[in-house]
Amino acid sequence: MKAEERIRRNRIRRQRQLRRRLSLFAAAVLIALSMAGGSFIVRAENASPDVVYKYYTSIRVEKGDSLWSIADRHADGNFESKQDFLQEVIQINHLLDSDIRQGDYLIIPYYSSEFKR
Repeated sequence: MKAEERIRRNRIRRQRQLRRRLSLFAAAVLIALSMAGGSFIVRAENASPDVVYKYYTSIRVEKGDSLWSIADRHADGNFESKQDFLQEVIQINHLLDSDIRQGDYLIIPYYSSEFKR
């Protein structure tokens, strides 16, 4: 009788151990999935909600205009500096120097939040 009782207790003990191990395994899987799922969530807290598009337009050089005066009128906060704006204007227009004349046309970049087709 004592042997049967011991066998029954061992069986109950093994069942409890199995339930504990399954519970711990399920908890570990749940924690791992929640951590993995959390890493896929992207938060754009500091992202700018405004989308800005870059465009190009042609302007006519007026009397007294220089590249710097054009930069003063057309370079906005989307350029790092007026010098960056000027370098892009010189590159786009294939200018060899900063000499421009009245009546010339220049292509200049600008940014807009409006999407144009």
